[in-house]
Amino acid sequence: MAQPPSKSSINPQTPADIARAALHQLTENLLPPTPENYAKAYYEISGASAPQDLSTKRCDNLLEIIREILVNVSEKTGCLALDLEAGNQGIKQSLDHLASTEEKALIQQLLHSVISATSAIHSRVEDTHEDIVASRLTMEHIQAEMHETRQWLQEDALTGAQNRRGMDMTLAREIARAKRHKTSLSMAMIDIDHFKRINDQFGHDAGDAMLVHLSTVIKSVLREADILVRYGGEEFLVVLPDSDIRGANYVVGRLQQVVQKSPMIYEGKKIEATFSGGIAQLQADENGHSLIIRADKALYAAKQAGRNCVKVAD
Repeated sequence: MAQPPSKSSINPQTPADIARAALHQLTENLLPPTPENYAKAYYEISGASAPQDLSTKRCDNLLEIIREILVNVSEKTGCLALDLEAGNQGIKQSLDHLASTEEKALIQQLLHSVISATSAIHSRVEDTHEDIVASRLTMEHIQAEMHETRQWLQEDALTGAQNRRGMDMTLAREIARAKRHKTSLSMAMIDIDHFKRINDQFGHDAGDAMLVHLSTVIKSVLREADILVRYGGEEFLVVLPDSDIRGANYVVGRLQQVVQKSPMIYEGKKIEATFSGGIAQLQADENGHSLIIRADKALYAAKQAGRNCVKVAD
């Protein structure tokens, strides 16, 4: 998709113009295109007064901007229809006069009127078409930016795994699917053993690097349908659709083997890591919150058992 013109090269007139300028301004300022940032930029460029509750109703304001674009398109198409009707009436009248006259001067005058009318109609159609195309491209650009924003809001910035916000949506969806299709769903809560020692011995940058390293290793083992969540700190959550306890136990055991065989090399030093895990399978009367609690209790049992092991929830 073509990049929108720079803010300095356009004089925003229509909502579509303002929307494109707002998106470009966010790009220039390296701001994420969240609904709040987008709405602020839109009102700033348009010169209109932003509502005082912009921060609390940012999605409503974004919808209002989109509505303005659609209303603008509707008005232009409505005006075009009226212009076409008026132009067609004028051409019809000229043709009627042509059929009833033989005067050369009047014929030339009527022909000139027909040509002028058709040229005006053609120009009006072209202008409206350009406006509609511009509005469509703007809406597509907003849609693409909002999709990227949704991904940005649901991902952990450090590891690329889903964050808690993304987990809530994903877990609710997968539980609903499992219950609807009467399939298994399991969850594994894993925690890096003695993570504090890594931070203390090698520094917090090394700790961050370890989180990135382990998330990369874990993703390499998981299936495409499995979901990795950074639950908090050094804790990760793995959602395993279509997996019972036996399948989940196998996956987590495989993860342990791969992690132990894949030490991180940091500034020329080999840093090894292990993790403890707790596994729970979704029960018929259970929701996501209770499933997480049971997996967390199993993880606690694994830590109490000496770490570097996996326990199954009751």
